[in-house]
Amino acid sequence: MATREVTPCCHWFSTLGCIMRRVRACAAIAVWISVMLLMSACSIFENVLPVATAQIPPQPPPPEPSPQRLEPPTPAQAYAEIVRWFSAAGYQKFQVEALAEHARTESGFRPCAAGPAGLRYTFQWGGTRLQRLHEFARTSGCPQLDTQLAFADKELRNNPRFSCFWGTTTASAAFAALRRGFGRGSC
Repeated sequence: MATREVTPCCHWFSTLGCIMRRVRACAAIAVWISVMLLMSACSIFENVLPVATAQIPPQPPPPEPSPQRLEPPTPAQAYAEIVRWFSAAGYQKFQVEALAEHARTESGFRPCAAGPAGLRYTFQWGGTRLQRLHEFARTSGCPQLDTQLAFADKELRNNPRFSCFWGTTTASAAFAALRRGFGRGSC
């Protein structure tokens, strides 16, 4: 008579372990199938459901520039000018507050501040954005504060990575959006 090899799952004391291995394998496969179905189901709705986007208000004409100065304004004067400029440009009060807070955080209201890693001016522009500011201002030095504010306004209104700023309703949410947009480059 031939002897038959017995697998570990056929012993009465290891039946539970065998069943558990099979259950774990089946559970892993079921989870994987569920995830794949959910991922494909989500992609169905990408083109069907509209994405809520904040409407960027039309750009009013820029405010009248303040008289040109030879030296940069003091922090108190810069704060007053930031509030005046963005209010005149049609920004809501909470947005103006957020922009002023962002300027305080970035430069302490010092329009010609130089920070680490080549960051410069009121909103600490750097890299390509700093180059664009210089082109916009037509200067290689510190632009006038009004010019910096006009450039910030242009970025906010024309660059989609700042769109989350326009969807906010409080100063703290607008400030957080500015920190994401200006600081990290996208909402």
